[in-house]
Amino acid sequence: MAHLNTLLFLVVVALSVVALIDCLLTERSRLQSFPRGAWAVLILLCPIFGPVAWFRSGRATPALVQAAPMGPDDDPEFLRRLAESLRDR
Repeated sequence: MAHLNTLLFLVVVALSVVALIDCLLTERSRLQSFPRGAWAVLILLCPIFGPVAWFRSGRATPALVQAAPMGPDDDPEFLRRLAESLRDR
């Protein structure tokens, strides 16, 4: 049982450290809900809830990457016209 408690303690400490480092290195423009200092205090004082809250809602997700342009071989309209032109030959 002591080994399990030690393992759980190390997991909680590692989660808190990673969340705190991520919080401190995140650009100010990506912070949501609270200022950086408030997030750091929350992460330190609530070792399970704080990091989970940080990773779920503390930082803005980057804008969705715009889909790459579709190649002609993926465009059904292009393939249909190509098939028609080959048939007309």
